[in-house]
Amino acid sequence: MLYDRRDFGLLRLAGAYQWLPLAPLRALSPLKQLFHEAQLLVSLGLLAFSRSGEYLTLTPEGYRLLSSFDLHYQPPSKRPYSQSPALRRRLEVGAILLTCLGAGIEPALDKVERLKRQPVFLPAFALRAGDGNLMNAAGCAGFGHWGGAAYMVQYVCEEHSGFFMNNELAHLHNLASVFSERLDTPQVILFAGDSYRAVYEVLTQKTRSDRNGKKGFVDYSQAYPQLGIPACLLSCDDTGVLQLSIMRQASYHARIAQAAFGARWKAEDGRLPEADGQVDGNPLVIAVDMDLRRLDRVCRDARQQNRKEILVAALEGQMSGLLLDFFPKDASIRPLRVNSKVLSVAFGGECALGDPWPDAPLQMKGGLAHV
Repeated sequence: MLYDRRDFGLLRLAGAYQWLPLAPLRALSPLKQLFHEAQLLVSLGLLAFSRSGEYLTLTPEGYRLLSSFDLHYQPPSKRPYSQSPALRRRLEVGAILLTCLGAGIEPALDKVERLKRQPVFLPAFALRAGDGNLMNAAGCAGFGHWGGAAYMVQYVCEEHSGFFMNNELAHLHNLASVFSERLDTPQVILFAGDSYRAVYEVLTQKTRSDRNGKKGFVDYSQAYPQLGIPACLLSCDDTGVLQLSIMRQASYHARIAQAAFGARWKAEDGRLPEADGQVDGNPLVIAVDMDLRRLDRVCRDARQQNRKEILVAALEGQMSGLLLDFFPKDASIRPLRVNSKVLSVAFGGECALGDPWPDAPLQMKGGLAHV
């Protein structure tokens, strides 16, 4: 059989992840075709659905096929319990990876040097394997490099209320030489989860957990306000896919502003340096990256300056999913939806929800497919 890049890529993901989550494959628009490919590979005996319907796994025949390409993955030693922490964590990381994949961000499944290439996401479990564990028991989901920035990604939910902040941020700083030889790549933390609202509720909850302050563990709600680097929210759904597909573009703030407002947009606002310029004298914030702390600072400073109106542009799913409730009630904010027309002018077809892998056959040599 002639396998295309979707087939081969899906088999490699299943081999590396062991338990590849089914929910995002079914739900994310760019991955719908990939889910149909998974069903085909199941019928061919290369993949299998779990009894619970939670994940995909390679069959022995699938492992043998990958081995024929000199790709050797180790099957799990035993079937995971449905609610086991190990399975839950792997499915959470899988949801992040598939969101990245839908946005055109390449999955890297082995060497940390792959982070030099943009756009790429490297799951943290790849750094915990082998002879040298680079993670020292850190719990982050992985690291990314796109749009000229280095990302550490945390999966946030009620079960994961915090992290070993100093330890995990140190891993991001220590990878600086991988991201850029000049050591000047901007660093960002990305808080991902099931929805923007679910992530934000954990980041802002008032009650401290029993673990907070013990052995360096810090609740997200305690760490979030004091982080010294930008912090963005990500929803692992179609809106999140579109968010990442925008964030991997160079100068996306300015390109969206220019596409939306043309000559009315001025690139600088001397009184509000953190704003994305101004339109007709009103400060503008392009909030598609969901950096809510920056948005909050601009709104606060604009109110103190008695600015007439603050323009905030974001995706529809971000507005309805959180922002309309997040905006300060005492601020005069005009919410603006960034639509497909604006994205088309700003980025061409680079931010369309399309197929993550082109449907092209692999080159054949000696009866085997090679990439």
